[in-house]
Amino acid sequence: MRQAIYPEREGLKSLEKLPQWTRLPSLCCQAAGGYPEWVDDLTVAWVLFYTAADLMDKVQDQDQPDPWWRDLGSGAALSVATGVYFSASLVLNELLRNPITRPSANEIIRDFYNNLLIMTSGQYRELIERVSTLEDYWEYAGAKSGVFFATACRCAARLAIDDQDLLNDFYQFGYHFGLLVQIHDDLDDIQPPTNQAAPGQKKEIARSLAVIYALSVLPPHDCKRLKWSLSKAPTDSQAAEEVVDILNRSNAALYLLTELERHRKLALDAIMRACKPSPAQETLISYLSI
Repeated sequence: MRQAIYPEREGLKSLEKLPQWTRLPSLCCQAAGGYPEWVDDLTVAWVLFYTAADLMDKVQDQDQPDPWWRDLGSGAALSVATGVYFSASLVLNELLRNPITRPSANEIIRDFYNNLLIMTSGQYRELIERVSTLEDYWEYAGAKSGVFFATACRCAARLAIDDQDLLNDFYQFGYHFGLLVQIHDDLDDIQPPTNQAAPGQKKEIARSLAVIYALSVLPPHDCKRLKWSLSKAPTDSQAAEEVVDILNRSNAALYLLTELERHRKLALDAIMRACKPSPAQETLISYLSI
């Protein structure tokens, strides 16, 4: 995992690159005045937790299985996810063994697990409660994507500083960055992907921000038609095209773009407050252009 996150340290160039956001802890630690090496264990644990949570999320939402567990079944996927969770916990505890990270390790580990509980509670509520309003959507998105990124940014900065106001600014940067990622994912759901003419056929579109927004602003007749089209879309290309057409009439894409800019501005304001100008801060700001 360390080699995948930091291939340049090992002189490796052939490893598949992980997403850009996996560098957030290192950059936040540096922006706070620390060194990237301090955050290695935290970053590895964080990425492992993400991997496990993403796998469990796919099983719970009954998404299309990944090739490696398609034949083995969801039980195998959950078993692997459990193992990855425990692996992440073991790596996180390495903060207690490192003389540099030991002074803040207990606070970071407690903060890390408290926020994971918030994330899991958000996932649980999404499973048992129907997300039917924009307020519901933002609450669940914040508890999951927002808190996930906020945790990494705050905990990484804590290795270098203990000013609670500045740490809260790092938290807010990560929180709004996480919502940016979520909005981008939802925006992709209504954009025609490569080799697919009807993006409405994607199952996840029914839970997306675009649909929640449309149902909150469209008249009852159009809402009824959108729900019908969504139910038929996975196997009916005409219904899938109608989904996109109705979403376009609601100006859902414009709403998503507006929210994108709002959270980008909030993240930018937070990181400008959190630290002084530096190469790390510049890179963090550049990430907001995703």
